[in-house]
Amino acid sequence: MSKLLRKSILRKSFIGIFASLLLLLFLYPGSTYADVQAAAIAQSFQTDESKVVEGALVSLQASKAGSVELASATNAQQLVGVVGTDSLVELGGKNTDNVQVITNGTALTLVSDLDGDIKTGDKITASPILGIGTKASSGTIVVGTAQADLSSVKTTEHTIADMEGKIHTVKVGLIPAQVNVAFYNEDADRSYVPIFLQEFANTVAGKQVSPLRIIIAVLILVLSFVSIAVLLYAAVKSSIISIGRNPLSASSVRKGLLQASLAVIGILAGSITVVLLILRT
Repeated sequence: MSKLLRKSILRKSFIGIFASLLLLLFLYPGSTYADVQAAAIAQSFQTDESKVVEGALVSLQASKAGSVELASATNAQQLVGVVGTDSLVELGGKNTDNVQVITNGTALTLVSDLDGDIKTGDKITASPILGIGTKASSGTIVVGTAQADLSSVKTTEHTIADMEGKIHTVKVGLIPAQVNVAFYNEDADRSYVPIFLQEFANTVAGKQVSPLRIIIAVLILVLSFVSIAVLLYAAVKSSIISIGRNPLSASSVRKGLLQASLAVIGILAGSITVVLLILRT
């Protein structure tokens, strides 16, 4: 086979592969909001609600164990997740009387602009409208984080009346959200404390710790470690000098090192105690 013929065959093969790839790109629809729940984890709950739809926020029902109800501002503290279908993992099995609630993962979520237009990254919490979420403010339980702007999806308008009787028009739509029920503290999210350090401090203290306390605790630990390093360096250096000048001073050197070790243990124990007091009080 000549070189010219081989080049012609290779060229045609590459053109054919490239054309096939382009055809796949045009024909394949890609991922849409309809399949965002493919990697979510859902759990089966009982419910007495008759109007539970996909995307609705639900809370645990206080009067009935293992049952959920549509979430609202009054039961936001019991938020558990978002109603969904076709999740990757479904715990508890399927039952006609039960609903599947996505407790972790991405889920289509009903939201409104009642408390402001929702943007990507905004936290979502329960609103006064049953089952529909809204933009969260600091110091509340959130169901998750918006993964798209509300303005980017199709919405419907609804009119509602507030407690004073005033009429408001709100937009409601389905957006993908990363479901992870947690307490939202805006000040903590804006701090310069690394997330892993914040989580470690919260675990040690057993509660949410302010960034200022964490910074003070870290500074105390750093100063204590610096003091320990200086003390050990001075003890070892003086021991080496003493032995070099007088080889018979080994016993006094050991005594000096023992005293330095006890001082190190004391500094370390004291600093840890102070740090725990700062974090837990």
